[in-house]
Amino acid sequence: MNWIYLTWIFLSAKDGYLAQMKKISQKAKLRFLRKWISIEKRLYKSRVLRETGKTTPKTSFIAPSYFSLNGPERKKLVSFIKDIRDSIVSGSRAIFIDFRQTQKFIADGTLLFYAEMDRLLDHHPTLTIRCMQPFNKKASQVLQQIGFYKRIGKTVKESVCDHDDVISWRVARGQGAVGEQYDKILGHYDGIITEALQSELYTGLTEAMTNAHHHAYISQRGDGIRSSPSYKPWWMFSQEKAGMLTVVFCDLGVGIPGSLPHSSDEGWKRWWAVMRRLGMHTRGDANVIRGAIRHSRTRTQLHNRGKGLIQIVETIGAVDDGQAILQSNRGWYRIHARKETIDDYKLSIMGTIIFWQMPLEARP
Repeated sequence: MNWIYLTWIFLSAKDGYLAQMKKISQKAKLRFLRKWISIEKRLYKSRVLRETGKTTPKTSFIAPSYFSLNGPERKKLVSFIKDIRDSIVSGSRAIFIDFRQTQKFIADGTLLFYAEMDRLLDHHPTLTIRCMQPFNKKASQVLQQIGFYKRIGKTVKESVCDHDDVISWRVARGQGAVGEQYDKILGHYDGIITEALQSELYTGLTEAMTNAHHHAYISQRGDGIRSSPSYKPWWMFSQEKAGMLTVVFCDLGVGIPGSLPHSSDEGWKRWWAVMRRLGMHTRGDANVIRGAIRHSRTRTQLHNRGKGLIQIVETIGAVDDGQAILQSNRGWYRIHARKETIDDYKLSIMGTIIFWQMPLEARP
C-alpha cells in the first residue's frame, strides 16, 4: 500500500474531517493524520494475516546461552524447546528466536533443538521461523554449518570459517537403516577410527536406526502434534574436536520407557511383566533404561541375536577416554571406563538421544 499517496488523498479532501478542522492547528492535523494512518496499517496487517492463514502475530523467544543436555543447562534448553512447541500447538505460526546471547552449541543439545525445529516445520507448512544471529561469531557459524539457517530460509552472509571444530560438524537425516547416510556423515573418518571401533559404530548406528523405525514411533508422542504413522525420522550429528570423535543420534518418538510396554517381542513382554510385578517400572526412566540395557545383554548371550546397540555402548565405554550416554525421556545412562551411572531429570526430552565419544588416531 502506498502510504504517501493515501496521505495526499487525505490532505486533498474538501469535505470530511479536514474540512471540519480548518480552525485546528496544522500540528494537531498532522497528529490526527499519523494516528489515522497507524490504524489503517494495523487493519491492513490484520487482513494480510487472515488471508495468509497466520492468525497470530509472531511469538519471540530468547535462546539459552549454552545448548547442552548436561547439568543445569539441560533444564533451560528443554524448557526453551517446549515453550516454542507449546506456542505452535496453541496456534502461533510465526516464531522469532533471539540467539544474540548464545555462546556455545554442544552436540547433544544442538541436535535435539535442530530435530525439534525440523519436525515442527515438517508438520506445519505455514510456520515461519526467523531469528537474530548470535553475537558470538563461532556460535553463528555452527548454525550455518549444520544447515539451520538454510532450513528456516534465512539468508546470511557467507563467512570463511576458521574453526576446525565447526567445519567438522556433519548432519544427516533419514528413515530406516540407511547405509549411505552412515557413509555421508562418517565416511570422512575412515582410517582414523580403529577398525574394531568403526565396525561397532556401524553396527550400533544401524541398530539405532532400526529401533527408531520399528519401536520409537509405536504411538503418538503426546505433545499435541499428531504425526502420520509413516513419519519415523531420525537425525544424526558428528563432530571432530581435539582428537575425539563425537557421534549423536536422535529420534523424537515415545522414548525407551514409552516403547517397552508396547513391545510385541515375547522376551521383552515377559521382562516388562516382571518389571511391573516388582514395581520397577515406577522407579524412574533411568532405572528402566539400565534394566533394558542389562536385559539386552542377557538376551544377546542367550539367543545369539547379534550385538547391536548394547555392544557399542559397552565397547566404546570400555575404551580409554571413550564414553557412551543414552538419554530417553527423563532418564539417562552413562558408561565410562566400564562404570555405569544413571539418574533422572525433572523434564523429559520426549525422545531418545544416544551419544558416543571415542578417540581418533592421528591422520596419515
